[in-house]
Amino acid sequence: MASITRKGEIPSTPQGYGDGTYVDEVFTLDGFFGDWAHIWRHRNPATPTRWSDERMIYNGLDSGALEPTDRSDPRGTPMTLLTGPGASVSLSRRTASMPFAEKNVDANQIRFYQQGSFRLETELGPIEVEAGDFVVIPKGMMYREIALTGDNAIVIFEVERSIALAEKLQDQLGFASLFIDYSTMELPDPAAIDGDASAETEVRVKYDGEHHFVTYDFDPLSDVVGWSGDPVLYKLNVWDIPSLGSSVGFTSPPSNAVLFAEDKSFFFNVLAAKPFPSEPAPRSSYGASSHMNDCDEVWLNHVASIAPETNGHIWLFPRTIAHPGLKVPPQYPENPPKAIREIKINFDTTAKLSWTPEAKAALLPDPLTAVYTSFYGAHAGVSADEALEHVRR
Repeated sequence: MASITRKGEIPSTPQGYGDGTYVDEVFTLDGFFGDWAHIWRHRNPATPTRWSDERMIYNGLDSGALEPTDRSDPRGTPMTLLTGPGASVSLSRRTASMPFAEKNVDANQIRFYQQGSFRLETELGPIEVEAGDFVVIPKGMMYREIALTGDNAIVIFEVERSIALAEKLQDQLGFASLFIDYSTMELPDPAAIDGDASAETEVRVKYDGEHHFVTYDFDPLSDVVGWSGDPVLYKLNVWDIPSLGSSVGFTSPPSNAVLFAEDKSFFFNVLAAKPFPSEPAPRSSYGASSHMNDCDEVWLNHVASIAPETNGHIWLFPRTIAHPGLKVPPQYPENPPKAIREIKINFDTTAKLSWTPEAKAALLPDPLTAVYTSFYGAHAGVSADEALEHVRR
């Protein structure tokens, strides 16, 4: 038997819009790494009328409305938003420089700089970071953020498993990390150190979920003269990650994966605006199918020029229900083409994530509407009102 079969009526290509009669859903196992089925149906299973528990439905929040303690107190901490076995997502809005160095021995980190600029001092040397940068910091590596701007936001993804470049997935899958130029990676250089190596330094250590400290009579981030080895700490920028698509539309993850765990317990995607398809409907579409898999998915709107009020919105799409999706018939852009400034960050994990009480208090009302006004409208290249009207039709 062929590895891919078909039964019943197939009204369009998987990327196609068809005639708008049917909703299509991608069902995948092992995240996006296992077997799959593409399903066409009359109605969308992602829009229930009621549910017994908040974990049964997707929800989102505006991170710009949150107040982590590190926003007003230099010794404060980020606000944890989502937690699960071996993974968590937190928000820092630090306005002042860290008066200490920090070391996390519980988890590896992907620190995504949503807003603002910092000088990130590390044991390997400093790196300048700004909005759109993401930095991988391994367990046990000391660092310190020196704030260069006042209105800042950092979304922190913490994972127990080691973080690897997704170029390793090419050998296994052949369609991951396509065309990413990892030579744009920036590494810390001790030659740029300008701190006082003799300054007494407190190091705040995150250990078993609690903060402790050790104090040195020197600055361990300023006394390094050189290093050699693998790039264990590095920076990449979202605008160096190419968008992916095809002549008929959307290319699904993990084709956009940049980072992942080698056991595939998580992967980290950067999704820019998709290229406009070169074929019209019914064979092609703009947007994405409804989707159901056995991972929890975290999505962050980094930039959406068509809906800037949604910048910084964070969504959790749990494995308990399909993600709604939104497809529209493709249209050719006007000439000359204009830049579409849209970036979404996607973090898929096998961990079952739950909102913390602080995050629950900030969730957007009416998730069935908010998922389009906050998330899917810009994702399909249409305004929030257009997205809602499309769904109502």
